[in-house]
Amino acid sequence: MTWSANRRAPGRTRGRPTWSSNGSRTRMEGGWVKNKATVVAPVPIQVAWELWQDRTRIPNWMPWISSVSYLPDDKTKTKWTLSTDQFGQHFEFSWLAQDLEPVKYERISWESLEGLKNKGSVNFSKEPAGTKLEMEISYEVPAPLVPFGAAVSPLVESILSADLKRFSTFSEKVAKAMSK
Repeated sequence: MTWSANRRAPGRTRGRPTWSSNGSRTRMEGGWVKNKATVVAPVPIQVAWELWQDRTRIPNWMPWISSVSYLPDDKTKTKWTLSTDQFGQHFEFSWLAQDLEPVKYERISWESLEGLKNKGSVNFSKEPAGTKLEMEISYEVPAPLVPFGAAVSPLVESILSADLKRFSTFSEKVAKAMSK
């Protein structure tokens, strides 16, 4: 069964943050869930920045994001599709996102305008071993996932951590190819 993101999750939930051993953080605030993950990618900040700036490349390290495309008439807006099999069901959600004003080599952020309600950012900072990326995503739990309650946030947390590890590997390959 495929679910649509246009249904709203009922109720409001609040909770204290939960920290995991991998540096991810989860917090529920007013019906929204916030997850955070961090990685140090062994690449210059310019490489990491350029990869994230091109939203169409994101499915390379976020396999649950099946597509990202820019709107033809406005390159600050992107159409996203998330497709995943979880809890024995197929879920597909889509949304239109607006890029917020970036701070070059420091911060990329966005918020959804329609569809799955979400917002987030990726912060970049130089580290001796490369570039530290801190990704934070907040989202309203879609109605079809509400019955899975407490399992949703840890699942998203583990997905984000794995995504950033894949980004680290992907960006390292790109940096090596650029240096040849």
